[in-house]
Amino acid sequence: MYQHQHPHGPPPQVWAALAIALGGCSGAILTYGRRRWTELTAEHPVRVREVAGPVSAIAVSGVLAVNVTRFLPGPTGFWHSGLLVCVAILAGIPAGMVMFAVRRVVSAGPPPGPLGRQVTVLLGLRRLLQRLLAAEGAVVTLVTFEFGAYSQLQPNPRSAQYILIFGGVGSVLVVAAYAPAWSALQRRAHLLCCELFPLDDLDDSSTILRNAADGQRLEQVLGADRGILADLQNGLAIAAPLLAGAVAAFLPH
Repeated sequence: MYQHQHPHGPPPQVWAALAIALGGCSGAILTYGRRRWTELTAEHPVRVREVAGPVSAIAVSGVLAVNVTRFLPGPTGFWHSGLLVCVAILAGIPAGMVMFAVRRVVSAGPPPGPLGRQVTVLLGLRRLLQRLLAAEGAVVTLVTFEFGAYSQLQPNPRSAQYILIFGGVGSVLVVAAYAPAWSALQRRAHLLCCELFPLDDLDDSSTILRNAADGQRLEQVLGADRGILADLQNGLAIAAPLLAGAVAAFLPH
């Protein structure tokens, strides 16, 4: 398979190491997602069929996007890399299910009990969502590394732009699962802040300022003052320099 390796590409051992790492990471994300699903549904009942639709659509879209390279002009023999990427996509299904389950839990309304309980639940769900984003971001990074290394083992390797687009597609799939849950958490956090520190019916300036300041601090605690791009920078976009460096290392000089 490697007798026509590009003379300036990485040695086959680099791809082999990345492939093994991707396989191990896929197994880890599968286990992690299943455990988080068990923990979440134990406290907040969510049925599989309630989240299966959008998760299946994202997974199918990812598998189709990977295999579309078979019909594009360029090097052949990418089924080894594509198979690993498909496995990584399918292994991420439980994590995607947890993300959509978070959305359903938040959209169902506030939990019963005191308002402090709502703050605790929102904080826990946001931390869970951020950990899932970081885990999926690591998989996207490894997928892009592995695909870039495998591409450079071919007689006519694909361009750096193609490899970066490939990584971008993986990021889009993760964002498609992350954004609905993030949006639901933002709405619920803003509603809670307005409930705890109302402003509409106040006339006293000092009370208005105090409530506005307290509401702003609560938004900061709940992460409601952060845009989705800021969260993605910590989970996905932070990998961009690494991806660019890896692509540059794989390209012929």
